[in-house]
Amino acid sequence: MCGLGGIGKTQDVLSCIYEYEHRRPVFWIHAGSIAQFEADYRKLGSLAKIPGHDNPKQNIGLIVKQWLEGPQSGEWILVIDNADNKLDFYPEPTSIESKGTDTVSNVIAYDGIAEFIPGGSKGTIIVTTRDREVARNLANQNVIIKPELRPEQAMELFYQHYSNTESMPDDTAALTRLLMELQYLPLAIVHVAAYLDLNRSITISRYLEIFTGTKESQQRLLSKSHHINWRGKNKNAETILTTFSISFRQLRQQSKLADSFLQFMACIDRKAIPHDLLLKIRLDGVEDELLISEALDKLVNFSILQNAKIDFGSGHGYEIHSLVHLAMQTYLESEMDTALNKASTLLANTLPDSKYDNWVEWRVYLPHAMALLGNLVEHLVEDSEASADLCVKAGRHLFDLGRYSESQKLYERARKLYAVLFGEENTKTLAAMYSMGYTFRFRGLLKEAQELEEKVLEVRRRMLGEEHPDTLSSMQNLAATYTELGGRLQEVQELEEKVLEVSKRTLGEEHPATLRTMQSLAATYAELGGRLKEVQELEEKVLEVSRRTLGEEHPDTLRGMQSLAITYKELGGRLKEVQELEEKVLEVRRRTLGEEHPDTLFSMQNLAITYKLLGGRLKEVQELEEKVLEVMRRTLGEEHPATLISMQNLAITYKKLGGRLKEVQELEEKVLEVRRRTLGEEHPDTLRGMQNLAITYRELGGRLKEVQELEEKVLEVSRRTLGEEHPDTLRGMQNLAITYRELGGRLKEVQELEEKVLEVRRRTLGEEHPDTLSSMQNLAATYTELGGRLQEVQELQEKVLEVRRRTLGEEHPDTLRGMQNLAITYRELGGRLKEVQELEEKVLEVSRRTLGEEHPDTLRGMQNLAITYRELGGRLKEVQELEEKVLEVRRRTLGEEHPHTLISMQNLAITYKKLGGRLKEVQELEEKVLEVRRRTLGEEHPHTLFSMQNLAITYKKLGGRLKEVQELEEKVLEVRRRTLGEEHPHTLFSMQNLAITYKKLGGRLKEVQELEEKVLEAMRRTLGEEHPHTLPTMQNLAITYKKLGGRLKEVQELEEKVLEVRRRTLGEEHPDTLISMQNLAITYKELGGRLQEVHELEEKVLEVRRRTLGRDHRDIADAMYNLALTLYDVERTEEAISLMEEAACSHVRIYGSDHSHTKDAERLAKRWKDRRRRGFYLSRRGRRQ
Repeated sequence: MCGLGGIGKTQDVLSCIYEYEHRRPVFWIHAGSIAQFEADYRKLGSLAKIPGHDNPKQNIGLIVKQWLEGPQSGEWILVIDNADNKLDFYPEPTSIESKGTDTVSNVIAYDGIAEFIPGGSKGTIIVTTRDREVARNLANQNVIIKPELRPEQAMELFYQHYSNTESMPDDTAALTRLLMELQYLPLAIVHVAAYLDLNRSITISRYLEIFTGTKESQQRLLSKSHHINWRGKNKNAETILTTFSISFRQLRQQSKLADSFLQFMACIDRKAIPHDLLLKIRLDGVEDELLISEALDKLVNFSILQNAKIDFGSGHGYEIHSLVHLAMQTYLESEMDTALNKASTLLANTLPDSKYDNWVEWRVYLPHAMALLGNLVEHLVEDSEASADLCVKAGRHLFDLGRYSESQKLYERARKLYAVLFGEENTKTLAAMYSMGYTFRFRGLLKEAQELEEKVLEVRRRMLGEEHPDTLSSMQNLAATYTELGGRLQEVQELEEKVLEVSKRTLGEEHPATLRTMQSLAATYAELGGRLKEVQELEEKVLEVSRRTLGEEHPDTLRGMQSLAITYKELGGRLKEVQELEEKVLEVRRRTLGEEHPDTLFSMQNLAITYKLLGGRLKEVQELEEKVLEVMRRTLGEEHPATLISMQNLAITYKKLGGRLKEVQELEEKVLEVRRRTLGEEHPDTLRGMQNLAITYRELGGRLKEVQELEEKVLEVSRRTLGEEHPDTLRGMQNLAITYRELGGRLKEVQELEEKVLEVRRRTLGEEHPDTLSSMQNLAATYTELGGRLQEVQELQEKVLEVRRRTLGEEHPDTLRGMQNLAITYRELGGRLKEVQELEEKVLEVSRRTLGEEHPDTLRGMQNLAITYRELGGRLKEVQELEEKVLEVRRRTLGEEHPHTLISMQNLAITYKKLGGRLKEVQELEEKVLEVRRRTLGEEHPHTLFSMQNLAITYKKLGGRLKEVQELEEKVLEVRRRTLGEEHPHTLFSMQNLAITYKKLGGRLKEVQELEEKVLEAMRRTLGEEHPHTLPTMQNLAITYKKLGGRLKEVQELEEKVLEVRRRTLGEEHPDTLISMQNLAITYKELGGRLQEVHELEEKVLEVRRRTLGRDHRDIADAMYNLALTLYDVERTEEAISLMEEAACSHVRIYGSDHSHTKDAERLAKRWKDRRRRGFYLSRRGRRQ
């Protein structure tokens, strides 16, 4: 029976022979040493009265052997216990050459114990040994390998030696854990049980707590001595650790190389030790694989090592029992310093660099490097160059794994060691500082990174010169830090241009290092903005040279393709070329690097982004990004920075696909939780995670306070750590401004934030930088909401469009967005619908040609143009066709419940409303939209509330459902009051809508008045007297006063005020100005005595609308209808009849012959004709707008 010391071999043999002790004699011989063996053989001879046993000059080994083989001994069982030392059984010449044969012990030692074990067929011999080689030599194939105990067997063994069972119910879990820690080793279990039985004040839980605390605690507890009856003749109490030391001493006697391996493995991790690593380290200078394998087999034969399968190289590896590993370190205590220094040198020389091709090796090597580095600290052995080199190699791989904090600590350790050994300005010390700066930057410690990198650069300039490659690398590194710090792009540019100039001169125009510097400078030009053409030229140059000098599939060439693809993306209009480049890069990397290489995964990610931009391929994007995330989770780990970026990208895709905001929230909360824990609360990546989650909370609705808190936190940290003018700080201001705008009532703060952002970007980036232009656009949107500044809005947007046309080209996506925004402003300004139409038709034509018919941007262009056609009037059929097309594509590509699909349904419902006669379809569309939003976004999401409001308006038009309308609008108002506040614009609009419903329900005009006066007071105070939203509220209140009666003078004052402001701010011909003219004309009519002014106002309205809107717009038809009534009132009957008939024809073309407006106009024209014949006169006031 063979097995590890203490595993219970002797106990098993005792259990076995107890069954035979009454049937045959059992002779128990201890073979732990030759002296023990001789003494027990003499005792056997004495008990059996074998002739000659008492003659000290007789060979007792031979006498007993012959007696056991002879007939007089009968049947017997002979146990040879602790046959552990091979040299005692099979001596080698070198081990006995100094010994004579003058004593019996020396004779036995000379011949070996194996010579004196009986042969033949008589009796049964049982041997226990730790050495498999001894077992095989003695018993051939009749060897039993003692297995580990099963958990239930270990528990039973513990109970046999622990009588304090009263504490067991509470400590069962602790005992289970303790047995696992002891790895079910019988000797250890018995020792611990006996110790606890004697020391009742120490519970199992407390023992476990101490045992798992430190290595020193384990050593102290396992060094407690205890007598075990079945452990043999040793009169001294045995400890667990001394039990193993017997094997270590015997191993040292038998094989110097095996002993060296034992020392090496005592310094590294005990698990997954690769056989290939042990071949590579060239221990003691030995390279012969046979000699190495023999030495390792000896360790296996002693059960010190256990064979194990590992996922690396040959698949052959080893592991060591935890208690054996601890015993090894205890046994080598006095030699540990030497062993650690030797192991450091061996491992530092063996570990490969950290390029991806070596990551499989590193996966099994890293635990050993980290264990060795930990042991160096524990034993205070850190004064060698090898240990510093090991810190650098392990630090680099930890950095590549994204474990920046651990990497930084190792680089710091290396720096201190190199400084002590070689001085502060040694090249190795500086290289460690350089690497530390790198880790600082990735941890977001930008100030620390800057200080270190400036120090390294200063020393390298002084010691190596301005143009040394290491100096240039330092310049490049410092430039990268300045870029992240923000606000120093000019310095970055100067550093990189210097590096490029030197590289070109010293290395040549086409040297790989020169090309990499060109690539970095191109990235800086891109950051500076307005230099995309130069960026393109540099990157095309890099790619051309790389292709020619390195080949089409060289990694540097592929990087060049990817960089150029990104530039083409930014230039716009070349997405097909981008797709071709990125598909090429991905194909080559898949073939040459494999599906799961990080570079392949990054290519998949880049291509996914391009597919997003191309539109219509979101399912492919999702598949690519889910594949990337799955591989990164498996190969890099759940918390690697690259894995977290993949989670964020997938979250964005889920957002675009719609209906998965909960999954988006879970992914982003996971990203933020990991970054907070691994990088810290204030790391730039953590702040970006907060910002992304804030945006998702905003989209989920009902959590604007949380959004505000997150964004205010981001901005506060960015201001404090990066400075007021850092790009990330400015982005934080802009995001918070958007939230303040949505919260309502804080437009002045929004304006201040956005003006600050714009001022800084103009000063630091220039008037024409893309970020500056984005700020102009955002500020223009705020001015629009503030009202009364449409001329400034127009100037900002025209500036944005002019720069984008000049720097990006007429067809760049950003240029097209600029056109679209300007078109919306022209629409707001009024009187320029033809220009709006031209801009939007241009945007749509380019989008169709460059992006395709079904690209998201193309669909947005169709939708915007449809809105313009709707406002122009007379083209409702085209509007319907465009919107039905958009809806069909979105249903097919995004799904029925995607947010964009729902918006299309809502828009089409509005068009059906205007076409008339399709209110049932409108109702079905809006009920569908509302049902989906309630289910996917929740009852109180802003979009859900808008859907409720739209459906309420439809129910109003359908008639007979005013109670449902009231319930919907009261629900909307209640939620908005609670989530947005009493004075938020959306809350005020809800009040206004509910007031209109109360009007229709009748009998609640006082409540209507109170609501509208409340709305008007709040808007005057928060938005100002002349804001576009304040003015319609005045108009609504005027209508209410009119219905209440007796307040026509107040009505007149309100409507004259509205008209005066709109004339001044929007112009005489703006659609809203024309509505005000029309409403005031009706009021004048009701006041009486001002029919000439009424006539002039209505003629003006009709003239402008005919000129600006086209032939068959509904507003023209309404203006004709109203003017016809006034003409009839001033007794210009023929003109009135003619105009009313024209209005009726226009209504037929716009609404159809069955629409109520059409029938009303036809009925009046016919009645007037009849009354003209009969001489009667009928007065009507007109249609208010």
